[in-house]
Amino acid sequence: MNTFISDMRPKLSKSSRILTPSDPDFAAANERWTDIDRKTPAVIVQPTCEDDIAVLVAKVAFVPASGGHSPWSTIENGMVIDVSQFKDVHVDANRQLVTVRGGVLMKELQIALSEENQFTAVANGNTVGAIPYMIGGGISSYTPLIGYACENILSARIVVATGDVVVASETENSDLLWAIRGAGQFFGLVTQLVVRTHSPSLMGPDGVRQLGTIFFPTERASEVCSVLRNVVSRNDHASAGHFMVMNDPSKGRILMVAAQYFGTGPELQSTYQPVIDLEPLDHNHQPSTFEKHSDHLAWMCPKGEFKRFSQTGLKCINPENFGRLVDLHRELSETLPGTERSVFTIEWHTKTPDDGPRKTETSFGLKKIDTWLNILTWYTDPALHEQVLQFDKRAQEIMRSDTEENAFVSYTNTSRSDPIGHRYKDAAAVAKLKELKQIWDPEGCFTNELL
Repeated sequence: MNTFISDMRPKLSKSSRILTPSDPDFAAANERWTDIDRKTPAVIVQPTCEDDIAVLVAKVAFVPASGGHSPWSTIENGMVIDVSQFKDVHVDANRQLVTVRGGVLMKELQIALSEENQFTAVANGNTVGAIPYMIGGGISSYTPLIGYACENILSARIVVATGDVVVASETENSDLLWAIRGAGQFFGLVTQLVVRTHSPSLMGPDGVRQLGTIFFPTERASEVCSVLRNVVSRNDHASAGHFMVMNDPSKGRILMVAAQYFGTGPELQSTYQPVIDLEPLDHNHQPSTFEKHSDHLAWMCPKGEFKRFSQTGLKCINPENFGRLVDLHRELSETLPGTERSVFTIEWHTKTPDDGPRKTETSFGLKKIDTWLNILTWYTDPALHEQVLQFDKRAQEIMRSDTEENAFVSYTNTSRSDPIGHRYKDAAAVAKLKELKQIWDPEGCFTNELL
């Protein structure tokens, strides 16, 4: 590795950084969203331009890192290509496009778009890397309006296994662009995306959406879930949201319906009136701009400690299963001290229109999934790793109990261990992805997935 480092120094731009464990900034650069399986690389390289990345790819064992949320952004003794110092956002509001480069984080993208009165599909975490999120599918609260993030990708620049920079668009390497829209992480290091943007007027008057929160005691889980299921299954409105069980610092262990409604406050109130009629402990709603999309979840973003986040596709909202999930959450909190910040959630989106971005052809195999199980486990004692993991698995088993195994769905951005048929539901698309993998990455430089 010392020889590699010496060889790389003169080839990289002067502003790039090469950090080894002896450097004072190495420890901070190696911090991640979670300390689960965090490894110690031999070197962290922070490129500042695309040419730097092309020089680095495929020279030694490596992983890319952006926001540090990915469980696959850490490596023992190899190299981390940390793109956090190579980032840029350019918004063309007239053409409704945004060009995203390198390690742009979600909050940075939201600010840039808001300044130009535009929006696009984003994640629910301010510190998530925008490009990795988008190329892995991009589940979003805005899916009911504009589809998943990958459905809004128009073109890409990608460093492939040969070290070449390749342009993928509808007119150039179009099959590779199709692969990047949902499986890009397996074909190269994507350095740039051009993404479709939209007018905030889609969200509602004045370009804002409505955030509603409704609180219930946990013993009413199945009852509330039944009513909520009826509300969100209707086709007369556009909304997304989360129904979660959590430990609130002021309210204790509680259920919260967190609805994001695209319309006016009175319309949100009318749509969710059946839930409000259940006489909750408390409820309120307020408008929110795109720029502040995920600010209310900033408490989940700090790096360090032991956190795991998994997303499992569900065929529907099942009140009985959710009641059992709430019981499991209580068992976790009561039997494993230090897990109190764990949150179990059902995420929903109302149906996405078939026109607009939904017409975009993508390799993402889960675009028909409108309901998700989100499991965030969070703890401080490394001795609990295996026990907490078993709770995650039990949560998935409970919520999948009404589903045949061949219909299981796992989100591509949070799982690479589940069978590929769970992550990509179209067998023909998987076959095409495998063919393209042989063309662009036959040696598995960017993981052995699809080989």
